[in-house]
Amino acid sequence: MLFFLYGEDSFRSYEKVLEIKHKFQMNDKSGTGLSSFDASEKKNAPSEIKNALENTGLFSNKKLLILKKIISNSPAEEQAQILIFFKKNIEKLKVDTDSLVLFWENSIPRKNNALFKFLLENAKKQNFEKLSGIKLEQWIIKKLIASETNTAISPLALNKLIAYTNSDLANINQELEKLIAFSCGKIIDDAAIEFLVITNLNGNIFETIDVLANKNKKTALKLIHKHLSSGDDPFYLFSMFIYQFRNLLRISSLQESGVFSEFEISKLTKLHPYVVKKSFRQAKIFGFLKLKKIYAQLCATDLKIKTGKIEIKLALDKFIGEL
Repeated sequence: MLFFLYGEDSFRSYEKVLEIKHKFQMNDKSGTGLSSFDASEKKNAPSEIKNALENTGLFSNKKLLILKKIISNSPAEEQAQILIFFKKNIEKLKVDTDSLVLFWENSIPRKNNALFKFLLENAKKQNFEKLSGIKLEQWIIKKLIASETNTAISPLALNKLIAYTNSDLANINQELEKLIAFSCGKIIDDAAIEFLVITNLNGNIFETIDVLANKNKKTALKLIHKHLSSGDDPFYLFSMFIYQFRNLLRISSLQESGVFSEFEISKLTKLHPYVVKKSFRQAKIFGFLKLKKIYAQLCATDLKIKTGKIEIKLALDKFIGEL
């Protein structure tokens, strides 16, 4: 069987990958049927795929092959070879329930990509769209219900959690683990959010940008590497830079237009009042033209990271060093 999981919500799609993997391992007592290949870490995907399937006897034993980021990271010539292989074997894969090949992409591939088109037409597929509004709230509540303590959350706390994490599911999931442990089975209220989540948000980004605004690159680099050494995800840290400098640019644009009320800025930008309050002074120090240049630099670096032209930790260092 051929499965294809993709979409903007890479957190939920990868949760599904782990669910399928766990279910397979429960039945794979020998532990020999599972193979995995990540194109962002290794090359020569066609050879790896053939070794995992053909050379071990295609369709002879139960096996699960997980192929990660093949479309986004494998060269075009490798994708062409992979496409030929699966076109040759697709009819067998469709009816064989003992062999499962799972493609996973952490984004939406380009529509004109040949392998993407093939998977859409021939695989059992699921597009994980970004959650927002009531769907996001329901996802959080289900996560809490599924916890061992069956924890509840107040409506105000729920709204604050979403606002303070910028609706990022990976961040929300991380914060929920802390909140569940902190609440000890009691209802999570807005005070818990203020105490735990805001402290984390402040530590992750606002302090670093404050020292950058004061042109203290050395301290900013120390703060970033402190987060990295403590296990914080570098991709999340970089996404927070993009998020916050985009906010600063929006706030600075309104300041340029003569809007200086934090309440009005929060209303016009739909940013949480806390975020506006923490960003107001930073926007004034940087200025609109400087922020415009910084944001363009971040977008260019983001593209380099996604296309594999620069390693994420080096990108963080270069961004701060060249600011």
